[in-house]
Amino acid sequence: MSKIGAILCVCVLLLSGCGGNSNEFSVEGTLNNLGGRPLYAVYQLESGIVVDTLNPQNGYISFKNSSPELIPIQFYYFDKTPFIQLYVQNGDRIELSGDGQDPFGLKVKGSALNKELFKFNQENKELLQTWMAERNASASGSRTRRYEQLCRELQGVVATYVGKHHDSPVSAILLNDYLLGEADEASCDSLIGLLDEGVLAGGAGAPLVSYREFKAELKKDSVLPYLSLVTLADTNLVIDAQKARATLLCFWAAETAGSRQYENFLNQMTARDDSTLQVIDISLDRDSARWHKAVVADTTRWTRLWAKGGYLYPGVKWLQIHRLPYLMVADSAGRVVARGLPPDSMRVYIDRLVKP
Repeated sequence: MSKIGAILCVCVLLLSGCGGNSNEFSVEGTLNNLGGRPLYAVYQLESGIVVDTLNPQNGYISFKNSSPELIPIQFYYFDKTPFIQLYVQNGDRIELSGDGQDPFGLKVKGSALNKELFKFNQENKELLQTWMAERNASASGSRTRRYEQLCRELQGVVATYVGKHHDSPVSAILLNDYLLGEADEASCDSLIGLLDEGVLAGGAGAPLVSYREFKAELKKDSVLPYLSLVTLADTNLVIDAQKARATLLCFWAAETAGSRQYENFLNQMTARDDSTLQVIDISLDRDSARWHKAVVADTTRWTRLWAKGGYLYPGVKWLQIHRLPYLMVADSAGRVVARGLPPDSMRVYIDRLVKP
């Protein structure tokens, strides 16, 4: 009996070791050519935004956490430029491999969803690399013709993929990554309509559901979400639209080249010395130190605030901002009356609100 008991104990230990922990996810891998410099993994849990600093040992990285829902993890290089994005939830054991300087050529194991997503990246590697390089060159907001052409080409590739894979969560991810905020609304609506309800009900479809809900709100009275932001004095300030007849918001980031191009317009609006208008710019930098360094010596008269977590800040995610700089005007009730338009168009809306 003692021998049988010993055998059973060994079997139990082996099974428990192989089974893993269904209450957490893990990501590991060996990535070449990182030069020993760290990567950052940024994601949001129910408890808040998490930033894991990954210091590679001979290229090997690993971390784990827990999320019952499917969530995106955005990786950044040491200089805070985007690297890759994964989707994980409890029970996933993700393994990465490949050249750390070739994000669209990496291989992944342990997740059918990420494997299919990486397959799309590999099959369209040349287009994605060119598109990303041109996007960075057009970060000032003045899109080049080449960038517009690449956007249309990439959107066509995504549309073809969605048409063939309407039951895949990867289709939802691609729509969110490459079409929302880039393609015209009619195209986005049509492609989202192709997706199976099961895809939209899953974690990958959550951004598309939010997009639909946001559009539905716009058809009613679109109201500014709750925005509790950080001041230069490191205190919290809640934006209160009732303080003025009109509120002008400008979203930007020191890390995004050219996103300060609307500051002349903000100066003009502030120079009106009109208490009926409040002017606020909101930094979406991931790092508050970079924001502080960029603005601490400024003598501007408008209010400068920072959204902790940048694009991941809940209120910002709700607003569906996909490019910088980005302007928005709200009335005294907090209703958004105009968004995403150039300064001259925004001026018209502001005048309508502040003039008796």
